[in-house]
Amino acid sequence: MARTMTNADNFWLHMDHPTNLMIITGIMEFKKTLAYEEVYTVLENRLCAFNRFKQRVVMPISGIGIASWELDPYFDIRSHFHRVALPGAGGKKELQEMVSDLMSIPMDRTKPLWSCHLIENYNKGCALFFRLHHCIADGIALVYVLLSTTDTKDGKPLFGEKSPRKKKQWLPSIIPHGPFMTNVAGIIEKSQVIGEKLLKECSKVIANPAYVKKLAKNTSSLPLDTVAVLGKLAMMPSDPKTSFRGRLGVRKCVAWSNPIPLKKIKALSKFLDATINDVLMATVTGALRRYLLSKGDKITKTELRAAIPVNIRKQGAAFELGNKFSLVFLALPVYIEDPVARLQEVKKRMDHLKQSQDAFVAFMVLNALGLSSANIAKTASNFFANKASMAMTNVPGPQEALYLAGKRIENFIGWVPRTGKVGMGISIFSYAGKVVVGLVTDERLVPDPDTILEEFEEELHDLGSHLKD
Repeated sequence: MARTMTNADNFWLHMDHPTNLMIITGIMEFKKTLAYEEVYTVLENRLCAFNRFKQRVVMPISGIGIASWELDPYFDIRSHFHRVALPGAGGKKELQEMVSDLMSIPMDRTKPLWSCHLIENYNKGCALFFRLHHCIADGIALVYVLLSTTDTKDGKPLFGEKSPRKKKQWLPSIIPHGPFMTNVAGIIEKSQVIGEKLLKECSKVIANPAYVKKLAKNTSSLPLDTVAVLGKLAMMPSDPKTSFRGRLGVRKCVAWSNPIPLKKIKALSKFLDATINDVLMATVTGALRRYLLSKGDKITKTELRAAIPVNIRKQGAAFELGNKFSLVFLALPVYIEDPVARLQEVKKRMDHLKQSQDAFVAFMVLNALGLSSANIAKTASNFFANKASMAMTNVPGPQEALYLAGKRIENFIGWVPRTGKVGMGISIFSYAGKVVVGLVTDERLVPDPDTILEEFEEELHDLGSHLKD
């Protein structure tokens, strides 16, 4: 029996574009080789325990309206789980090139929208590369789903054997829990008061920024803060023209850093009176600054916005598939040269976002757009995408080593998809006491993402030098 998509899931289904596929990707690295048959069994018993991974998308016969999920009568896991091998030396360079190739391939919409590749001949071990369409779920839920395929050191499933949805475990969030998350959750609870009127008003604001003024004058039922945020989003200018913005191509470039000890980041954050997230965001900002300078960009007063997903799930609801997140825009002060001053400014801006209603309003806008046609949704998406130069996520993962099919996962990193004309995705993931930064860039704009990662390490070293002073 077909089940209608939620508005948010329908929105992300329509966001696919040849130059920016709406697919969330992730990779697990292993020092030992996995047996294809054993991984097959794990995926069949655990990943496919979620019915969504056996369902395909069905569009309305009329071509108008919201798509539905239905069980694929021809489902065969072998259509989704593939076995390949790296050429030559099979090092990190070869793996990055293969992942870049796979990342640019559209998914077959006649089948469930996911795939997994077992990549052999990688540093005498192997890797698992996952691709999951954004309409299945957001990054928070998909991280949980992937981790449900893993075991702890003693061989027990991470989330329990019988009822993983009910067992409370570590809960990842793009921006760590605290006042910000409490504020967002509370506001979402109150959204019923605003109801359908806000959905309609959001759609009008997206279609016509000038409508904000009329809305502010004539809508007494909407909270003043909400109207102000709508106005701010609609009137926000496009991000400045830099080496990170321009015409996109199909080919993407993928890279990830060497693991960084988490205790090193913690020591820096404690010494500089900031959060771990603040330190990482500020260091990424410094790396982007260095790269732009190397390309001859003038950055005297430049700020680059990053679109950051925000988890709005309640505690214990991480296994609920679907898209239940919002977006906020963080302006990265790449014009600030001093690393400490830059960190202080990033911290101030992050603190402001944690107390704002931006995430609530963006959440309502996304739901409103899910009710619209694909063309309107894409137009609106491009409108908002012009406001940012990158998408950025920071996911705190489990701090114990995990195992899949009996083999230890040495590294785990994912990449956030991009919409519209956004050509860069930056993903930060912590796992087993280490932090990894992942980059995906458009080859036309940034053909050398490894260079940015090298600059990241230099920035972290410069910031760490203050510990020795």
